[in-house]
Amino acid sequence: MKGKRIVMVVILVAIIAGGYGIYLFNKEPVDTRDYSADFEIDASDLINEFSQNEELATKKYSDKILIVTGPIKEINAGSSTLFLDASDPISSITCSFYANEVNVFKKLKLGDVIHVKGKCTGKLIDVVINNCSITNTQ
Repeated sequence: MKGKRIVMVVILVAIIAGGYGIYLFNKEPVDTRDYSADFEIDASDLINEFSQNEELATKKYSDKILIVTGPIKEINAGSSTLFLDASDPISSITCSFYANEVNVFKKLKLGDVIHVKGKCTGKLIDVVINNCSITNTQ
């Protein structure tokens, strides 16, 4: 009798955990366009913070919505990505945009200083900002 209860509890926990896993898997990502930025920062300052203390910068900026300002270093409209120059020979800011924002890329030129809003996911070689949109062009 006691063994049956344990089996039933284990099965119930497994069903709840599986349902929650399915929910998380199918959950849409946060649309950063609907939220205020946690930080506004210049691209070179962001790279400097990650270069000086990556662990501290990761704790500070990861999973936060940022507005990053900097000049465009490279545009890749095919993958809805652009790179901001951060005055660092090795690293830049990689900005991955929503697919429906790719038309904005047609108006941009290399060197344009822009304000990009998105969610920071940390640093690989570049600092990565996802779910981006351009908040203002100059």
